[in-house]
This record gives sequence, structure tokens and C-alpha cells, in this order.
Amino acid sequence: MNWRLNDIPVYQATDTLVSAEDFNLVNIAFNRLGDPLSIPLTGLRKLELILSPDAWIVIDNDLNQIPILAWVDFESEGRSTLHEAIPCRLKTYHMHATVILEMVTQFMEQELAKRLSELQTACEIENVTPLKKD
Repeated sequence: MNWRLNDIPVYQATDTLVSAEDFNLVNIAFNRLGDPLSIPLTGLRKLELILSPDAWIVIDNDLNQIPILAWVDFESEGRSTLHEAIPCRLKTYHMHATVILEMVTQFMEQELAKRLSELQTACEIENVTPLKKD
């Protein structure tokens, strides 16, 4: 999907920060659930969030998966702390993309927390030794 980012004209590109909590959550999800991760953004038309290690992209499935916004160029190499925000670049491909920005991050946090919790529960169930009745 990242190759499409270079083929679509960028409406606006700004330097920004991704919170340490969000960046760490996504990386934990990659380690436990694999990558890339796809999160349908329920309630936001046919939008979907695609998470990969090098870009987090919101696409519109009604418009041939054209990107709406993307976080790219994460500056995490050589990172020595877990509590500091990660500098990156936010590219928007639609003039109203920033309107959904906060909703996208909130939905991502909720959905990843839910998936990780479900995985944890499944692992705990598998590791339970059944009691034998004599």
C-alpha cells in the first residue's frame, strides 16, 4: 500500500508527533498479532486504517483505496526511551482529512486494545490445566 502514497498528490504534509502510548501500542500489536494490521473504521463510511511498520494509512474503500491521510517517516531508530513522542510526518490527501484525525486515533487505540485483550484471554484459556474428577 505504501507505494500508492507516492502516486497520489499530497494535499498537505506537516511534521507532527505520535504519542508514545499509540506508537508503543501499535508495536506491541505488530509483535503479537503480526503486520500489517487492518482496522475498519466503523461509522466513518468505508474508511479503513492500515497499520504497517513504516506507515499508518487511512484509505477510502469507496474510492479504490485512495489514501485519505498517512503517518509516515517515523523517527524511531535509535530510540532510547519509551515515554517520549515519536516525530513523524502526517500527509493528508483530502482537504477535510484532519477532521477525522482524532476519531481515527481513538478508534485505533480501542480496537488494538480489544484485539490484544482477546488474544490474552485466548492464551490464558489454552494454558489452563483442566481439573480431573476422581
